[in-house]
Amino acid sequence: MTLLWRRAVSIVALLVAYVILGLAVSGRPAGNLDQGEATFAGHSLAIATFFTESGTFSVYVSLCIATLILGTLRRGWFGSALVIIGTLLGAWVTSDLFKELFQRARPEHWYVLHETSFSYASGHAALSLAFYGTWMYLLWRTFPSSRWRNALLWFLGAWVLAIGWSRLALGAHWPTDLLGGYLLGAAWLMLSMTAIDALLSRNMSP
Repeated sequence: MTLLWRRAVSIVALLVAYVILGLAVSGRPAGNLDQGEATFAGHSLAIATFFTESGTFSVYVSLCIATLILGTLRRGWFGSALVIIGTLLGAWVTSDLFKELFQRARPEHWYVLHETSFSYASGHAALSLAFYGTWMYLLWRTFPSSRWRNALLWFLGAWVLAIGWSRLALGAHWPTDLLGGYLLGAAWLMLSMTAIDALLSRNMSP
């Protein structure tokens, strides 16, 4: 099986798992896994608020502008920059669409201003993995292994996890919401990886 087919199968599997999980948790009382949300809620609220705010619309607009600038300045990166932005927008639209379809209620206790959207799946988780994950893949494909590159990849990966943790700490989501968000984000990431591979291969062609 070629790499393209493996990725296609992986994308389908991720989306199927995302939908099955959404159907399993929506409209039902919180299960044992989701009850564990209380373990995280209410802790380090200032830090959690910072990470949650880093995954908001205004911040992503700034990051997309920076992505376009970097894509323009570095040779061969402009197409990949458009892929990164398109991946973010695609994850955003599908996340909001499926929230309306699943209509899962958020946890009852909040430590931040109530949000009006439904709970499943976490848009913060989906968008952060789709956006930062695609950046991680571009950096991994473009630069040879080095301390600074590896440190940056670990930093971005930790940032994605920190954004997810912040949603639990602020009482905004159930753990399965985060899992669903990461499943959706991973599907978009796999798609963007395929697009970046095609762009980089074309740029390297004589």
